[in-house]
Amino acid sequence: MNASEIRAFGAAHRYFQGPGAVALIGECVASLGRHPVLVCDIIVRDLVQAGVVASCAAQSQSLRWLEVRGDVTHAAVAALCAEARADGATPDVVIAAGGGKGVDTGKAVARELGARLVVLPTSASNDGPCSKAFVFYDDHHRLLSVEQLPRNPDAVVVDTRFLVRAPRALLVSGIGDALCKLYEGDQTRLAGGRNLFGGVSTIAAEQLSVACDRVIRADAEAALSSLGAAEPNAAFERLTEALVLLSGLAFENSGLSIAHSMTRGLPRVPELGAALHGLQVAYGLYVQWQLEGRSEAFMAQQARFYRAIGLPRTLAELGAPEVNDAMIESIAAGTMQSPHLKHFQRPLAQADFVAAMQRVEALSFSPA
Repeated sequence: MNASEIRAFGAAHRYFQGPGAVALIGECVASLGRHPVLVCDIIVRDLVQAGVVASCAAQSQSLRWLEVRGDVTHAAVAALCAEARADGATPDVVIAAGGGKGVDTGKAVARELGARLVVLPTSASNDGPCSKAFVFYDDHHRLLSVEQLPRNPDAVVVDTRFLVRAPRALLVSGIGDALCKLYEGDQTRLAGGRNLFGGVSTIAAEQLSVACDRVIRADAEAALSSLGAAEPNAAFERLTEALVLLSGLAFENSGLSIAHSMTRGLPRVPELGAALHGLQVAYGLYVQWQLEGRSEAFMAQQARFYRAIGLPRTLAELGAPEVNDAMIESIAAGTMQSPHLKHFQRPLAQADFVAAMQRVEALSFSPA
């Protein structure tokens, strides 16, 4: 058997989305265990607790809470696990709620406790809810490692009434994070790369990536205009599915390339490191397109879309106070440390990134 020909595909076990979906949490938990714990920060707790507690109570389950404070560090996770074990029965189901930090902390706690996992995102800011991957940081907010759960989440419950009230910046970040999936996946396929399940991409993964891109292009503007409404509109529901489900399936089952590689280099500039992940990735995708040699017409089309959504096309738009050659060299050097660089149509050197970033900064974006 040729291992290079083995295709692989993985996914969350169950996915539920819509207004009021939080009411399904108790049923999901009851199918997995008897001792649930909610892992989130205090702001998210105040947002979701009433619905989660009521849903669990309907299944005759009491709910404990572990408070997330700050970054996902080994020390923070160890402290939460010690708290979980010291206060009654050890939890057998973790409900990881919130944005990136809350969900990743919940994943880390679930792995440490050997518990099942239900994810309850409160924004569509990234593709993490359906994924088995999570990130550890050090005490200085620097990426330490990308970790893996033994399996994908048992259930992902997306209550769009929570998401439609989230800040606009988080939804824009989610759009940036999801937009790259088709293009990074295509590069991974061209390079014969492996996905997160150790196999090559499937037809399903490619078509999910295509659908993700199509929905973003069609519905992003209308979905953004609906933010703050009492109920999500149809465009918001479609976009949420693209950003949470389709994007998550696409990146795990296709692979990552240059856009995500740049998140290793951009934090070398503190102001850029402070930018939301999806905004970093959106800028990285612009650099990837330059490295691919995309046409002027293609780049002009992307510029119009980026402008309409509010995605950054240059380092200045991403937050750099002053762009210079030393900054670009530093970012390029950091990017070269990414494991995803092998997922590209040709080998790349630091000088390639410098040249591509300089071209991006020099582009003249005329009004659409």
